[in-house]
Formats: sequence, C-alpha cells, structure tokens
Amino acid sequence: MDDDGFQEATYRLAHVDGGALHFAKVTVAVSTTTHAATVVPGTAPFAWRKSAYGPYAYALDTDVDHLAEALDGARLALRVVSRDVLAVVTEICTNVDTWPGDVRYAAGHALWRAVGVDRPALCVVRKGLLVFPDDVS
Repeated sequence: MDDDGFQEATYRLAHVDGGALHFAKVTVAVSTTTHAATVVPGTAPFAWRKSAYGPYAYALDTDVDHLAEALDGARLALRVVSRDVLAVVTEICTNVDTWPGDVRYAAGHALWRAVGVDRPALCVVRKGLLVFPDDVS
C-alpha cells in the first residue's frame, strides 16, 4: 500500500474487434476497510482532459454514462475479491473509439490489478460489449 493506505492500478483497453477499436483507460485506487466493500467515484475522474487539451477543455465531470459504467465494472469485479475494500475510481479516459461497455471492462480489470487478483483479459465481445472472464462460456 502507498503512504495513504491506497494501492492504485490502471488498466488500458485497446482492442480491435471486426474493425472496431475499443478503447478505455481507467484507474482505480483501493484500500482495505472494515466495512462492506464499496465503490465510489473520485473527485475529478475526467480532469485529465484539461491537462491533455488545455485550460478550456470541457472536463465533463458530469459524464454520467462513463462514470456509471466505471462504477458498475468495479462493483462486478468485486465478485471475485475475497476481502472488503474501498475502491475509488480516480480516472476515466475515453476517446472517439470508446464503445458502450469499454469503460466497465477497464474499470473491472483495474480493480483486479489494484487488489492483486489475477484475471484473464480475454477481450471477448458479445452483442457488441466486452464481457468479463466469468461471463465467457
């Protein structure tokens, strides 16, 4: 763990499926807790846009669709984590090649990396969405 008690990990998804590029990069910080496992958003998960595109870039801190995907992906990833953690989604990077479900997938894998759970990144697309390893049959 870092000095603040959090372990941070990033997962960068860059996958091509049938000519369609799937991209997302999500960072999640986790800390053990004595309470039930919880996933929360960080204070500015889209702040990278200002540093990448300049002071007048639209921060989109209200990008509710991508934020909801990130929280959902991290919560789904907690299914295979055997301890209670507080997970904070600190950064969500998207671009024109980000499809629905890409952020969800990247957030789940970022959480697994942060807690040290080894999960395969199969990049299987079903009905246009990337699916988690346990959902592949």
